[in-house]
Amino acid sequence: MKFRIVKKDEICSFSSGRNMAESMSRTMNAGSDDASKVLCELCGNVPADAYCSDCSEFLCAACANLHERQRMARGHRLLRGADMPSIHPTSAKPVSATARFPKCPQHQEKDLEFFCDIHDLQCCVACTVLQHNQYNQCTVVYIPEVAKDYKTGPEYVQLTADLKQSKQLAANCSTDIEKKMKAVKQLMTEESTNLETYRTELKEFVDKQINELKSQVKQLGEKDMDLLKKQHTKSKSIEDNIDIKLIKLQTCEETPCELFTEAKQARNEVAQLRKGIADIASKTKYHLYSVHKYDQMEAVLKNKDGLATVEIGKA
Repeated sequence: MKFRIVKKDEICSFSSGRNMAESMSRTMNAGSDDASKVLCELCGNVPADAYCSDCSEFLCAACANLHERQRMARGHRLLRGADMPSIHPTSAKPVSATARFPKCPQHQEKDLEFFCDIHDLQCCVACTVLQHNQYNQCTVVYIPEVAKDYKTGPEYVQLTADLKQSKQLAANCSTDIEKKMKAVKQLMTEESTNLETYRTELKEFVDKQINELKSQVKQLGEKDMDLLKKQHTKSKSIEDNIDIKLIKLQTCEETPCELFTEAKQARNEVAQLRKGIADIASKTKYHLYSVHKYDQMEAVLKNKDGLATVEIGKA
């Protein structure tokens, strides 16, 4: 069985068994130059460009820039160039430059130190033999070998450009969202103010209408009351006059001549008294009134949607 491994720009073909193992060993040893370099302790495969004395970590240029922007790392001291230690101060041992790889989920004792371009997948040495071989048209590369020049390669350059462009798009999106949040807050405030103004206008309108109606009711009532009071005074006067006549007649009952004279006089006045009473009775009428509610207002009060609705659109 033939197997292909891409080493930089050339493809090495080798057979299975001992020859394949020897070829694989040579390919992996080709990247052993990285062993003399201090690698970033965060991303693992990139040479360190700085050392944080506060966190006791070696960092590549990208991780160092990110580290400086983090709020919790503000004020940390980063050592670069000749100031950067070549060994880890906390262990006093040379920092290992061996790339750190995740373990293969299928072959857990193996590192995922190879990459298949066709399947766009990391794989271990066992996977390269069993799955990512020439029969599957796979092109497998040894990561420590190709990673040395990856930073300056077109893929990484394009990736960083895409990420920067994506970051700008995300920033623009965030700015747009912030503007919309401000607009939503302003709209909410404006419409709440409009509703309060509407409430005031409605209250003023209702108060004015009610006060006018109450004024009409009061005028009618006071007019009727004045009329009734006047007729009541006349009625009481006639009543008192009749009482006086009755008393006078009673006092004359023992003197027939005086009784006759008073009775004749009172008899002549009875018709006039009754006429006065009838006149008073005819003037004791008052107005019957009630508040008539307009059908339009009744419809508004019974309207399930209330006084207004919130019409929703899209900005």
